[in-house]
Amino acid sequence: MRYLKVFVKDQSANAQADTVTLLFFQRSPQLPDELVRKATAVDISADGLVDYQITGDIDGNGVSDMQDRALLKHFANSALKLGWLSRPSMPNRSINFYVSRFDTAHHPVDIRLDFYQNEKPGLDRERLNLSLTVSDPDGKGVMQLDDDTLPHDQFDTVDRQALQRMINGYLKLGWQ
Repeated sequence: MRYLKVFVKDQSANAQADTVTLLFFQRSPQLPDELVRKATAVDISADGLVDYQITGDIDGNGVSDMQDRALLKHFANSALKLGWLSRPSMPNRSINFYVSRFDTAHHPVDIRLDFYQNEKPGLDRERLNLSLTVSDPDGKGVMQLDDDTLPHDQFDTVDRQALQRMINGYLKLGWQ
C-alpha cells in the first residue's frame, strides 16, 4: 500500500505556515514503511503561496519536470490554506492520503484521509484525530468531499475548499 503524508510547518517563526512537506511512503507487510520520495514547497513572502520548491519526480514518470513543479505548487498552495493543518498553535499535525478501495479496472473508488496530531513530538506517537473516506459516488473518477463528514467546529468553508483541492491534487500525483 502507498500513502502520502503531508506536513505544514512555520519554519520562519512568524506565526504563519510557510513550509509544506510531502512524504511518499510504501508500506509492505512485515517491513517498516519505506520513504520513496520527498518534496518540499516554501512560502518565503508570507502571502500564502509557494515561492520555492524542492520537487524531484513527483508523478513517478522518471523525470523531474515542469509538470512535477506544477503538481507540487497546486497541492502545497491548497495545504497552506487548510487551517486545521497550518495553524501555528498546533504545529504537529499531518494528514495521510491513501486509496482504500479500487474498482476492477484499478481506478480509485475511495480515498481515506487520516488526520494525525502529536502533542509531544519525539516523545509520543502520533494520535489519530479524525479519519474520513472520500468517495466517487457516480463512478466518473471525481472524488467528492461530503461536507457532513467534517466537524463544522474545526473546518470552515475555506478549509473544505482547500481540502477538496488537496484531494483532487492527490489523485493527480498518481501515488496510489
